[in-house]
Amino acid sequence: MARAVIGVDLGGTNLRTALLTTDGDILECHKETTHASEGWEKVLHRIATNIARQQEAAATRGMTVQVVGVGAPGVIQMNTGVVVKSPNFPDWNNLPLKEKLEHRLNLPVFIENDANAAALGEQWRGAAKGIDSMILLTLGTGVGGGIVLNKKIWHGADGMAGEIGHLTLIPNGRLCSCGNNGCLEMYASARGIVQSYREAAGGSVSADDLHTMTSEKVYLIAQAGDQTARRVMKEAGRMLGIALASLINIFNPEMIVLGGRIKDAWPLFIDSVHEEVLRRAFLTPAQRVQIVPSLLGDEAGMVGAAAAALQSAGGWKTV
Repeated sequence: MARAVIGVDLGGTNLRTALLTTDGDILECHKETTHASEGWEKVLHRIATNIARQQEAAATRGMTVQVVGVGAPGVIQMNTGVVVKSPNFPDWNNLPLKEKLEHRLNLPVFIENDANAAALGEQWRGAAKGIDSMILLTLGTGVGGGIVLNKKIWHGADGMAGEIGHLTLIPNGRLCSCGNNGCLEMYASARGIVQSYREAAGGSVSADDLHTMTSEKVYLIAQAGDQTARRVMKEAGRMLGIALASLINIFNPEMIVLGGRIKDAWPLFIDSVHEEVLRRAFLTPAQRVQIVPSLLGDEAGMVGAAAAALQSAGGWKTV
C-alpha cells in the first residue's frame, strides 16, 4: 500500500491540512477557521478532526498515512512536542500537543514551529527547491523566519532560532511587542508599514483615512502613484535590506525567500532591498545570494510540516 503524510499549518486565523505523497505532492487540502479564542481543547479537537478527514481521503486512494507533521506558532520543545508558549493561543502554556494528538489519532505526530515549517516547505518543493542552505522571511502582521542549513532546520540551543523579525535595527526605535525597541518587525511588517504611513502622511490625510489604513491600501495607493506611500514602501525595503545584509554575513545562504503579504508589493521595495544588501554585506556573498518571492504561498506551511515529519520518521525523499 502506498504511503502518505499529512501536513498541518496551524495559524491563529486559519487551520490548513493537506494529504501529501512522500514526494511532496498535495493530493487533498482543506482550510477552515481556527477559532483560537475558543480554547485549546476545541482547537485540538478541530485539528484531530481535520487530520482524521485526511486519513479517510488517504484510505479512499488506497494509501496509508505514515506520519503527521504540525506547524504551530510559538516556542516549541522539539524533543517533546510541547508548545511552551504561543502568541496566537493565550491558553497554550506548556501544552503537550504531540502527546495529545498521538493519543487521539494513534499516529506518530511531529511538531515544528510554523515559520520553520514554511522554510522547509520552500526548500523541499518551493522557490528554494534544490538549494541546500536558505532563509525564509514571512512578512505579514509580524515578521517570521526560518533557517535551513544543509537541508535541515536550524533550531538553535532552545529551539528559538530564526526570530529574524526581532533583529534590532534602531536601538531607540519603535517599541515592539517583544519588549525590545527598533525590531525589524516594527518597520517591514504590515503593521510597521501602516505605522510608517501614518507618521509620514501627518496632516495631509484625514483622520478617518488614517484610522482605516491597512498595508494593502498603502501598497495600492503607492502603485497608483502616491509619493508618500511610495517612500514608505521604499523605506520598508531599506530596513529589510539592512537586516538581510546581517543574515548574509552570518549565514552566507544560497537563497533568501520572502513570503507573506508584502510579497504582493515586490516592485515597490525590492530595489531598496538590493541596494542595502550590496552596500552593507560582504561583496561576494551579497552578489551570490538570490533574493526571491515565495513560490508555495499559503501551502508552504503544510508542505514543510509534512517534510519535517518525514525527516523525523526517516522517510525523507527526493530532497
